[in-house]
Amino acid sequence: MKLITNNTNINGHVSNDTVNEFEQTILSDSIVQQVKSINPLRFKIRFLLYRFLRFFFSFSSRKICKKFIDKPLKDNGHLLTIMMGLDVEKYRQYGLFTCHNRSIYLFDAWPHDYDKIVSFVETFKINFVFVSASQSAKVLNGILGNRTIVNWVPEGINPQEYKFNSFENKNIDVLALGRKYDLYHEKILPYFENNAVTYLYEKVKGQLIFFSRQEFINGLADAKISICVPSSITHPERSGNVETMTIRYLQSMASKCLVIGHAPKEMIELFGYNPVIEIDMDEPVEQIKTILSKYSNYIEFVEKNYKTVCKHHTWLNRWTIIKNSLSKDKEML
Repeated sequence: MKLITNNTNINGHVSNDTVNEFEQTILSDSIVQQVKSINPLRFKIRFLLYRFLRFFFSFSSRKICKKFIDKPLKDNGHLLTIMMGLDVEKYRQYGLFTCHNRSIYLFDAWPHDYDKIVSFVETFKINFVFVSASQSAKVLNGILGNRTIVNWVPEGINPQEYKFNSFENKNIDVLALGRKYDLYHEKILPYFENNAVTYLYEKVKGQLIFFSRQEFINGLADAKISICVPSSITHPERSGNVETMTIRYLQSMASKCLVIGHAPKEMIELFGYNPVIEIDMDEPVEQIKTILSKYSNYIEFVEKNYKTVCKHHTWLNRWTIIKNSLSKDKEML
């Protein structure tokens, strides 16, 4: 099996870190070989040469074309790509010429992208699509099921990449990473502004709270409460009705934060219980005040979430699901 990875070094953006975490887990498997998308100029030259040779020999001998042009470029192995959105260039520059069997793992498969996803899958003749959102997997399987298998594989985490401070030494009371739930934020903000309680959030839209990977990890380790709400609530124009568990929930739990927000239905299904303290929109300030004043009462719950994540929701767990799905067809691995 071959795994396409980025040509460039992973930068500090948390989305790239997420892809990198999963890729490194897959590469730890001895059956997987790392490959990189080729240089764009080399790709264009190779593509033009391929088209020319195929055109020329198709007239003189189809056997020559099939034996010496098509077959060497495509082997019987399997090509896998992890994608944060449809990174067409990352795939095309390597995937166009290699491997009869192809699959992708796709984050952020939102409804407004379904047509693009279907077009991508059909263009590159993808055999398996693994999607992080259960609702999207169901819809796409209905569209592509006759020719491509679509499976739900939730996001995961490598807990060893994160750390946590003791509950007594956590000095950030409440942390809201990334997109805010504006309605909730506006209700709780006055309390934090008028009291000696630490609340970190995105003060300018699109501006990071932590500017490096290490600051991000340290910040989570320092937080008592992490606010996590699905994109379907904060950005319905992007996510539509797709309510899915993202890695932010798992990162918070791996850092032993108490998660307040809303648990997607699929997350409750995965955990076997609700690992999130659901927001009380009627009395949001009172809820936070009560939790912070009686934080020790939630330590057992935080520890339960941490142990559940470490046991059942790692990237190794997710890779096992994917590998088992592919191994059902002996030619796929």
